Amino acid sequence: MNLRHFLPLLLAVLLIGCAPTTKDQTVKPFIPDEKVELAALGSYPDYYYNLANELMNEGRDAQAIEAYLNCIKHSKRQSFIEDALFNASLLYFKMEENEKAYAFMDSLISRKYTWLSWYKNADHPATSTATYTQKLKQIDSIISLKSDPNQVSFHYDDVRNFIAAFKKSESNWSQAPHYFYTDYFAKASEGLFFYQKFKIQSSSHQFAYRVEDKKDYFKAILSNLEQLSSTESSLKNYFIKFKALYPAAIFPDVYYLVGCFNAGGTSSPAGLLIGAEMHSKPENASLTNFNNWEKTVLRDQENLPLIIMHELVHIQQHSNYDTLLGNAIYEGAADFISQLICGSHINTHVHAWANEREAAVWEAFKKEMYGKNSWNWIGNANSAKDKPADLGYYVGYKICEAYYAKQSDKTQAIADILSITNWEEFYEKSGYMQ
Repeated sequence: MNLRHFLPLLLAVLLIGCAPTTKDQTVKPFIPDEKVELAALGSYPDYYYNLANELMNEGRDAQAIEAYLNCIKHSKRQSFIEDALFNASLLYFKMEENEKAYAFMDSLISRKYTWLSWYKNADHPATSTATYTQKLKQIDSIISLKSDPNQVSFHYDDVRNFIAAFKKSESNWSQAPHYFYTDYFAKASEGLFFYQKFKIQSSSHQFAYRVEDKKDYFKAILSNLEQLSSTESSLKNYFIKFKALYPAAIFPDVYYLVGCFNAGGTSSPAGLLIGAEMHSKPENASLTNFNNWEKTVLRDQENLPLIIMHELVHIQQHSNYDTLLGNAIYEGAADFISQLICGSHINTHVHAWANEREAAVWEAFKKEMYGKNSWNWIGNANSAKDKPADLGYYVGYKICEAYYAKQSDKTQAIADILSITNWEEFYEKSGYMQ
């Protein structure tokens, strides 16, 4: 049974077991024990999947495959199983055990795995064979079913459920864990289930405490949360424009969710997941109990199409970078394509500061760009001093901009930017600051 569907059943069973024997209606609603709830959700990180990723990143391919096989055998979530099948298949191809690799590839094709397009740009010995080429034709056929931007669905139910739980909690915060459990998490879409496990990473008890800590802000954004659908028309227009510029684009569904400042946007097998609370800031909103990072990343609702376009670009890209340079280009490319499509991007404040200091920014960046650590340049809002955070996005943007400017065929240039596998080679071809 799907665990997401199991949660309401678990609650019902627990409620029956704890029901009073009298007709006294003053008994408080049952609040699930936090350990019981976490057990029902399963461990947040999948042990074998995370272990396999660590082993693969260290080049220990045989051990990584063993861990992926254990994930496939033991995991209770389809998303972990399918991702493990994909990664294991690539490792088998790398080791030239093609029979095993094709078995996993065929399984994912039959499942219509969300990220099948990644096989088209994989780098291993089998890619030039007739069998592999035939598999790609099958994949093209499946992907074509997802390539129409007009077929994108926008999901708002999780936000509506959050609003209902929040309004109930306002009358009695001691009961908030119960309301967020029964009205929000127990009714989770596939998107929210994934988002809770990998981004929120807490039970409804912990979540309720964090929301209560910032309740003035959440109360102020309720009206904006109720109007999320107002951006749908403009978003679809942006998607259509993106398709015209990049015909190979694929478009997953968009899920609006409410976390507690865990991630502005991310991707999942269910589709794009957007933390709506981070893009709904009203003017003069109360930021009591907010840390520096939270204050920095909050945006108003006009930013919503930009974060969605940024994440949509990531769906098209490879994320196989292992240096600061690759990470910066990966993120900067998403901002650059967003600029082409929307006329803006999520880091305009960074550009406003850096454009006047471009040479100095580059001189500092190039000293670290071939290292593996990005913490001075990306995701560093809490540590940046006397300068904006995320300057790595700026550098990556400028590299992509320089490459694009040099190309006479702009459509091909966009395709090149979205299919980078050799990040150092792309930088060299861009000519940026050379």
